[in-house]
Amino acid sequence: MVSLKDLEKKIEKYLPPKELWPEFKIPKDFYESLPQNLNLAEEILEKTAEKRKHKVAIYFEDQKYTYRELSELSNKLASALTELGVKPLDRVAIRFSNIPEAVISNFGILKTGALPVTLHPRWSKKEVLHVLNDSGAKLLITEKDLLKEVNEVKSELKYLQNVIVVGDGEGYLSFGELIKKGSRKFEPVEVPKDSPGVLLYTSGTTGPPKGVVHFIPGILTVVRNVGNYVWKLTDEDVFGSAAPITFALGYGGLALIPYYFGSAVSLMRQPAPDYVFSMIEKHGVTVMSMAPTWYRKTLPVLDKLLQKYDTSTVRLFTGGGEAFGADAIKAWYEKTGKMIAEGFGATELFYISISNAVAPKPKPGSIGMPVPGVEVNIVDPENFQPITEPRKEGLMLIKAPCGTVYWNPYAEDNKLLKKMKKDVLMKSVALGDLAYKDEEGYIWFAGKGEDIIKSSGYRIGADEIEVTLMGHPAVDDAGVVGVPHPVRGEDVVAFVVLKKGYEASEKTKKEIYEYLQANLAKYKLPREIFFVESLPRHLTGKLLRRELKEIAKKMYTPKGD
Repeated sequence: MVSLKDLEKKIEKYLPPKELWPEFKIPKDFYESLPQNLNLAEEILEKTAEKRKHKVAIYFEDQKYTYRELSELSNKLASALTELGVKPLDRVAIRFSNIPEAVISNFGILKTGALPVTLHPRWSKKEVLHVLNDSGAKLLITEKDLLKEVNEVKSELKYLQNVIVVGDGEGYLSFGELIKKGSRKFEPVEVPKDSPGVLLYTSGTTGPPKGVVHFIPGILTVVRNVGNYVWKLTDEDVFGSAAPITFALGYGGLALIPYYFGSAVSLMRQPAPDYVFSMIEKHGVTVMSMAPTWYRKTLPVLDKLLQKYDTSTVRLFTGGGEAFGADAIKAWYEKTGKMIAEGFGATELFYISISNAVAPKPKPGSIGMPVPGVEVNIVDPENFQPITEPRKEGLMLIKAPCGTVYWNPYAEDNKLLKKMKKDVLMKSVALGDLAYKDEEGYIWFAGKGEDIIKSSGYRIGADEIEVTLMGHPAVDDAGVVGVPHPVRGEDVVAFVVLKKGYEASEKTKKEIYEYLQANLAKYKLPREIFFVESLPRHLTGKLLRRELKEIAKKMYTPKGD
């Protein structure tokens, strides 16, 4: 049996001091009911599989996987990973589109006691390199179509020992061959219940993606709370989403939560509205979770889709990650007869913490009320004193089952250790969101830090794009802002001051854009780059972003959806 002391010693250099951690809101009776040693996959998948062997666990287009099949396939992978030397708390990275092998890999990793590390399928080679090195992942499981970025940084990888590939492995280990050789029976490796369970990486809002460690009691509490109170899952439900499974929103919904309740999951390969609606009908989806951008993008064609496909099985539409807009929610209700239950979550919180689904009645435009067990306080941003006055804006602080514990905080001169001191205030998670509560206790967004851009469900840091732009030899100065877009929420727009000797031409713009493509995730790329003589800056040198936003609104015309 692995001891907590041994595990803590193995990763203590990757964790911040406990006095900096937020308070985790774990119900005492639930925590005490957990065995001293356990396995996360056993608690979520295996206990369900024992009772519902022949029930469908995964729908994927024309394919079906029962709970028994998912259990046995993940056992085979777990035994193969063990043969490859994977041990408890080793980091094993997963980078997938929404395919069944992603779920099999997740549970296979968990069964060994190792930590799954999530890599977004649309990250650039720069972000892939950072996360693989920062996490210390010894192994990566991915698919053929996502090998390009890995191959491009292969010589710079410090810790990666093996790559397992679904499909043609190009010389790497074959996922299919490992499954064939693996054993259908595998005893999940138990670890002390306070052990880390998952290592999720943020999208990289204000720089490179940050690793956030989540611990087993918190993960299980979130799984129970979201399933019970937000989605109200039973073994008759089918949960559907096209959110990337190896990113926080998709990971919680497609790789963990529904299996605890014996629900089925509809893995949707891509978010095209026609495709999604066809899968809703085909799989009988009852609970649907998508980013607000998807709902807004779908509205113009919703009438045609409702005529073409039967979506009567859906009892709940949910989503979060950015503001929906009350008008979009009302329009969706008028056409479908069902209100979208807007919510709020973050990688730092593991999953949904606030939702209209737990409120007495959804209020379009609000993000709802705290999920039971979650504590949300609004405080003065200057002195952190509580604000009790209705509709008075302040900084939103959250205490939840999971919270901000940065991985590898001592790297780069204690960079994340310093940041953690700002991101954990009064033992609460502080994400920089401004909000207020109304007279009934509903929570409303009041704004973001002006350097954060919300586009298509992603939190995008303007600073990161600016720093990347400044790395191009033609760029003397750069400023990036978000401009309102009716579907995406905001579009990323960049302003560039060129160095002397460079021409403000389409050729130069193309060269800069190609440089950005090689160094940024696709969803962070500017929709437009403007060449300007100078940028509005304060005497201190700080970019006056609000002024730049006003300039952008006049110069940029949103186009496309």
